[in-house]
Amino acid sequence: MHEHMIGEDELVALLKLDPLAVVRGLRAASTVVFRQANALPTVRAIVRSLGPTLSKRLFLQPTTEVADDADLKYLWHHAIATAHAAEELATRTGLLEPEVAYLMGLLHDLPEWLRRLSRIELGTATTSLQPNDWILNWQLPAPFVSLMLAIDMSDKPESAEEPPDPAGLIRAAELLAELAGYYHTEGSDEDLAVHSTLKIDQSELLVAEQLERKVTESLQAYGFDQATCQDGLATPGDDSALDDTANNIDQIVVSILGCTRSESYRGIVTVLTAASVRYGKYDRAFYAKWHDDSSTLTLRSKADSSARRMLRTRVQVAEPEAEALRKALATQTPEHLIGSTNQTNGLLGMVSTDEMLAIPLNYEFETPAFLLLDRSLTLTPITPSSDMTMAMMLGMTGSLLIQNLLLRRRSQRAQKFALTDPLTRLFNRRMGMHALEQAIARSGRDERPLTILMCDLDHFKRLNDTLGHVSGDAALRATADVLRHSVRKADTVCRYGGEEFLVVLPDTTPDEATVLATRMFTAVHARGEELGLPVTISIGLTSLRQGDTMESVLIRADHALYASKGYGRNRFSADIEEDEAAPREGPPGNPNAPAGSS
Repeated sequence: MHEHMIGEDELVALLKLDPLAVVRGLRAASTVVFRQANALPTVRAIVRSLGPTLSKRLFLQPTTEVADDADLKYLWHHAIATAHAAEELATRTGLLEPEVAYLMGLLHDLPEWLRRLSRIELGTATTSLQPNDWILNWQLPAPFVSLMLAIDMSDKPESAEEPPDPAGLIRAAELLAELAGYYHTEGSDEDLAVHSTLKIDQSELLVAEQLERKVTESLQAYGFDQATCQDGLATPGDDSALDDTANNIDQIVVSILGCTRSESYRGIVTVLTAASVRYGKYDRAFYAKWHDDSSTLTLRSKADSSARRMLRTRVQVAEPEAEALRKALATQTPEHLIGSTNQTNGLLGMVSTDEMLAIPLNYEFETPAFLLLDRSLTLTPITPSSDMTMAMMLGMTGSLLIQNLLLRRRSQRAQKFALTDPLTRLFNRRMGMHALEQAIARSGRDERPLTILMCDLDHFKRLNDTLGHVSGDAALRATADVLRHSVRKADTVCRYGGEEFLVVLPDTTPDEATVLATRMFTAVHARGEELGLPVTISIGLTSLRQGDTMESVLIRADHALYASKGYGRNRFSADIEEDEAAPREGPPGNPNAPAGSS
């Protein structure tokens, strides 16, 4: 079955047949990365939490050891039958959501699975812990753990007077599975009279009789043979085996080349993690920033290419992990972090894995970071011989991409500062002249109108002398803010001089510019009143004429501006034809002053 052909519904149905894949997925979905630890889970919730790519990998990994073990085959069929029965009983009683009941029925024998799977634990390290201890240490959702432990303790007969409970429902479902012939082992002779407070009577026997048909149909629908179980718990797809390492590296290089001009960390992290998951066949990829003073990592997860969020959390690493990470940064080589299946502290414990590749992304201008990779979901071990070559390539490429990004950003900032006025954050005069020159050239070529405004704060020297330069700076910033928000994206506003501003308006007629100018000096006056400052502006307006140069346009705009000053300020004058200025008064409140003062 091809991975890309599996939709969510089919994937959920497939995973419902694989207890081991479901518990691996549940472990992953319950970690700090996905934050699904506070509710009883369902298989569909696990799939949606992990994303489609990770969920497919859960199922596409074959479990041949189970297929070869007759006892485990019977335990598997017993689990599926119990799950179906639990779903049916939950529908009838309302004690649990049916989908929750199915998952609880599927995993109700998890301790027994773990007892029998000592050679294929959910991880590679051995442990002396009991199965229930594993369950407690795996960071599974608290309601799930409580119910699992209650189910494990509900094998003993309970008083008939006790009300039914969720644990009792699962035990009743298990009894129905046994009544239908689905035992833990071949030839099991367990006492069928032992059951929970949900009594099984003749009416429930019909349910038991229907289970065999339901189990058979669910298995055969996806190519499983109930009698022989030759296909195991899962059917491998195209991703079942790792490709040649060199080919994988070639694919990663091709993928990463498309990110060489990425303008964001997110873009670089996305391509690195996506390439790791897709071509390196890793189950999860994390980008993490390293804080050496506190021995912590800030994790950002990009579990698969479909994930839209980069969940962030701070993880306190264990001391052996911290030493390995420092060594990786010092030597600029990947480190193979190894823990234990039952580890609950540190990085490995927080993300529920027992081994991980830590690839340093050390660069000169930023906090050191790591690309962290694991295969904990598909149980494929990390092998230094093949994985280290790929890891070193990812580390070098990632470091170069990030350093390149930082250098470009530094260059962009320097360029921006060279063209920007630091006080008002408008373009400076140099950039304004460049914009005007281009606008004049386009207007002459396309025969489109062009209008410019020359603006000047009224009585700015008096404001500085009486209220101080801090107030003067505030007035300049307020005026700049009004002008910036009054124009279109295609227009240009620059700080032309001390208290002068130039506005370049392509594709704008004098009449249209008149409306804009009126709006501008009205808004500036209102903003000044908000700040408690006597802020008003005078504006000179002119339009491009045949044969105009940049100098001639600016001269006419200046003439119009001084006309506004001469007529009393807080107004604009339009220099339309033959240097005839048409003044228009602004809002009331502007103090009169001699025409010669600014």
